[in-house]
Amino acid sequence: MISNLSGRVVLAGEVKTGGGRFSKETIALGVVLVVLVCLSAFSLVTVARTFTIRPSNFVKLPTTKISKTGDVVTLDSVSTIFQNNLAAGMEGYLHGSSGQPVVGASVYVQYYVEGAYETQVGTTDSNGFFQIHFPINWTGWLPVTVYYFGDSQHQGLTQAVSLQGENL
Repeated sequence: MISNLSGRVVLAGEVKTGGGRFSKETIALGVVLVVLVCLSAFSLVTVARTFTIRPSNFVKLPTTKISKTGDVVTLDSVSTIFQNNLAAGMEGYLHGSSGQPVVGASVYVQYYVEGAYETQVGTTDSNGFFQIHFPINWTGWLPVTVYYFGDSQHQGLTQAVSLQGENL
């Protein structure tokens, strides 16, 4: 046993801690950590509130059976539409087996966003070309399913495609 100047008895090997008080540096570090946690939470809430799907032309996917008669159809040159370096939709061509364009065809595209499958439709022009603009932007790869239900001259088509989004 050793007695220190304050009159307290200190046992040999006992570490004196300073009376349970925190140093100014420890308090400052704690305050900084609390502020950083609050700012992180605020930024997450802000992002969650600002992410909304832009108004769009969502439609219901038809329940029509896909035609199995007529000329076989192919989906060609499918790619992502970029606007201001942001992925904004898809485009491609619909051709018959002889290479002739499928004109005036309704092409449906279905993808998963915000907890639900959404469907949009585009129409092919005289070259079989279609474009569909999405109300979202994405990074990485966006899986979509393309549907063409066919007509009296063309078989229908269902094809899964992955569209490349922005690279971060």
